[in-house]
Amino acid sequence: MRIREVVEHLMPHGSEAMASLLEVTTNGPKGVPLEKCPNWPVDLFAVAGSLIERSGCYTLACPDRSDLKEHEVYLDRVNALALAWNLDVLAPPPEVVRLWERLVNEYGDTPVDRLSDSADLVRCLLTLFAIADEACIGMGWDVREDEANTNMFAALALVDITGKERSTRMIPNLPASLCIAVPPDRAIVLPKSITSSVGCTIRSLSHYLALLPPESIVAPSWILSSKQRSVDSRPDPQDPYDLRLLLIPFPFVIHAESFQLSTPRTSFGVDNHIPAYFKLVQRWLEHAGQKLTGRQLADELFLPLIQQAVAESAWMPNGIVLPECALSSGLARELVQALADSGIEFLITGVLDTVPETGITYNRAQTFVIRPGEGAVVREQNKHHRWRLDRHQTDRYALDFDPDPCNDKWWEDIDVGQRKLPLFGLRKDMSLATLICEDLARTDPAMAVIKAVGPNLVVALLMDGPQLAARWPGRYATVLAEDPGSAVLSFTCAALVDRSNWLEAKPARSIGLWRDAGGTTQEIGLPPGSLGVLLTLQSARKHQNTLDNRTDHSLSRQLTLRTVVPLFIANRPEWL
Repeated sequence: MRIREVVEHLMPHGSEAMASLLEVTTNGPKGVPLEKCPNWPVDLFAVAGSLIERSGCYTLACPDRSDLKEHEVYLDRVNALALAWNLDVLAPPPEVVRLWERLVNEYGDTPVDRLSDSADLVRCLLTLFAIADEACIGMGWDVREDEANTNMFAALALVDITGKERSTRMIPNLPASLCIAVPPDRAIVLPKSITSSVGCTIRSLSHYLALLPPESIVAPSWILSSKQRSVDSRPDPQDPYDLRLLLIPFPFVIHAESFQLSTPRTSFGVDNHIPAYFKLVQRWLEHAGQKLTGRQLADELFLPLIQQAVAESAWMPNGIVLPECALSSGLARELVQALADSGIEFLITGVLDTVPETGITYNRAQTFVIRPGEGAVVREQNKHHRWRLDRHQTDRYALDFDPDPCNDKWWEDIDVGQRKLPLFGLRKDMSLATLICEDLARTDPAMAVIKAVGPNLVVALLMDGPQLAARWPGRYATVLAEDPGSAVLSFTCAALVDRSNWLEAKPARSIGLWRDAGGTTQEIGLPPGSLGVLLTLQSARKHQNTLDNRTDHSLSRQLTLRTVVPLFIANRPEWL
């Protein structure tokens, strides 16, 4: 494929998507000329980045160590052009236009696999990519008034990100992508938190934007937290970037009958078989024949734990986290409504839902961003990979739901389609992503998004045994802690930890495991009688450089675990 063909594929309606600040012209006929430089820098980033990635020429981005003065001039030139573009958002600077015209006209017939043969073409492409990235500094985050004049593109994007009327958006693909001319089925661009400092990939070549695969592989989305816009001015003796997480390892008891055989292992044909499947029944959401309500959960467990967290730390927790499959969607909504005035910013929980009409079950993670006076905005994602129980695990959990003594493997009976991955801007330049159990261990499809965006915190919701550094969550968390440099919190329910410990002479009641980019690994224990744990995560500025040695001026953040406080309440609810 030639360069022009790639450009035509990425921008099927032409390169001038943003004719004015409020007019989008992506609905024109196909075959629109591409000679004009994209006037929305995110589109330029997507095109240049796709060509760089496909050709592999990012390996040539490092400066010539024998002539650093020339590279210093190059960096100054990139910054100056990015600033000039922000000051006049209606038209790219003439030098950027000339670079684009050279790419499309002079080099348009160059096969992508031969792109790296031309040093001049590589310089042209890397320069366009760097300028587009620098022009989008702050995009996806709040923009202070004193920044708006020099970060005009970020300010324009913020209007759409925080707006409600989709019909009036300048960026039609939000919340899935910041692109205008590049449809999300071709490529996706989202804000970026961490630039990978190891390896040599295109992920190491940008600070402010992340190039992601098409939405057909996994559909990402971007949402800002309710505290995003006021964090820089909020009086707080502590760093407003610090986070306090209330972990509630519910359920505390899971009886064996919650695991049931849904389909037995079945042979057919010659040497073929369908594996056995199991299902979960959330009996922990009932007590004495009555279903638990969100109001009951809030009044008898969550609000008392919040009060204890405030008493222990003098600060309201920012967010609440529950493990995999803890609630149903309906119960989660009731709970969030009951906590609307508590001061909590967000709640993350695993949910299990079965559609009555089809009988299909979904294992999901739901993240609620609570906006006072506006209600809660929820994003959900299905689990991407099924849990496979084996005989070793069923013995450890004391489960015996299959009468077939010859069978030793059972798959989780859930739907794994409609793959999504929401990303949340919790603070300026600091984001969060959630994974569900197996998704932490599997490379596809979520890891490409996680590694490109570089969320500062990845929360993995599990239904698993003790969270020990030597077990699988610790191994896979290390991968993300090293690249892109995210802090990873894996978190499971007390019930499975206890069932797993029945075989242990020295049980380890560790419900969580923390792993960060600084190399710290910390098991998070749950003492007897404790119903929750409060984590304080400390934030520090982190300096980053790209492969071509552009600095981010220490805008990024790195989280470390500061304190772990177990929480107790006077009156333990009977339904626990």
